[in-house]
Amino acid sequence: MIINPPIDDLMKKADSKYSLVVATAKRAREIQKTGVVFTECDSDKPVTIAIHEINENKVTFNVPDQDKVTVDNRLIQMFEEIEKDMIGDIQ
Repeated sequence: MIINPPIDDLMKKADSKYSLVVATAKRAREIQKTGVVFTECDSDKPVTIAIHEINENKVTFNVPDQDKVTVDNRLIQMFEEIEKDMIGDIQ
């Protein structure tokens, strides 16, 4: 059985298999939610459609710069509160 599109072609679209899987999953959820597709393929499965869209450059995705990670202030506050609770429990 031949996988279409070939993984070698798909890997040219992403910097890692992980990025490719995440992008495919996000796009498949969009397809499932909205029903909007940008390509024609033999399958009606959202993941297969998403893979074909990525391979045909019908959708693109950006990989965030790993050196520039931003943290939401709410997340920082949540960790600070957890830290305070842990210190309070110890004392």
